[in-house]
Amino acid sequence: MMRKQITLLICLLVFIPGWSNAQDKLPVPAAPESWVNDYAKVFSQAEKSQLEQKLNAFEYRSSTQIFVVTIDENDGYPASMLAPMIGEAWGVGQGGKDNGLLILLDMADRDVFIATGYGNEEYVTDALAGRIVEHEIIPNFKNGEYFAGIDAATNVLISLLEGKFTANEYRKQTSSRGGSSIGAVIFMIIILSLLFGGRRRSTGVGRSSLPLWLALGMMSGSRSSGSWGSFSSGSGGGFGGFSGGGGGSFGGGGAGGSW
Repeated sequence: MMRKQITLLICLLVFIPGWSNAQDKLPVPAAPESWVNDYAKVFSQAEKSQLEQKLNAFEYRSSTQIFVVTIDENDGYPASMLAPMIGEAWGVGQGGKDNGLLILLDMADRDVFIATGYGNEEYVTDALAGRIVEHEIIPNFKNGEYFAGIDAATNVLISLLEGKFTANEYRKQTSSRGGSSIGAVIFMIIILSLLFGGRRRSTGVGRSSLPLWLALGMMSGSRSSGSWGSFSSGSGGGFGGFSGGGGGSFGGGGAGGSW
């Protein structure tokens, strides 16, 4: 028994200082400057302001904090480790509720990670965070659209936490996106075949234009059905200035990916 206690004491003496040093050496300032901490200069000023207004309004409504952090050096830490470490060091979320989320963009390794505070892990599970990364963030990031990816991801997170749709509804919607696009293409091919097939009529221009526009409109509707823009929380100002983290804690929950 005594040997086990000595071993435990040695482990504590070895690893606790190491963890403290890691916290001290995070590649970010000791405290956040705002909801959007763009150290890698990824966003324009207008994009940053738009994100901050949205996250400010959401915190005002719910007390839940969502922080966005971009870095261009990681001091050797993977994003999956660094994101919850930053969230813990900054106290993202409210003390006692632990209702914080932190989205980290590591531009050095082209990694992104959504870290969830203890209080949000049941609402934004690791699997759900991974789906948001896969469907909202990575496709936009691959096209260099960093603001679009973060804007879409925060819209989904906010709408999930406010109950505008359920996690199951989001899973079903994202699972059906590919099928909707294929169906729209097939539908368009059928319409074009009817319009420009073997039974062409020189007098049918007036009548054929209506189905064509109808088909185009339906295709447009099919494409937009894969987006969660209609669930956007919108943006607004006048909710008070940034006051920093509220004392929330993180335990390593979340998910990420590379682009």
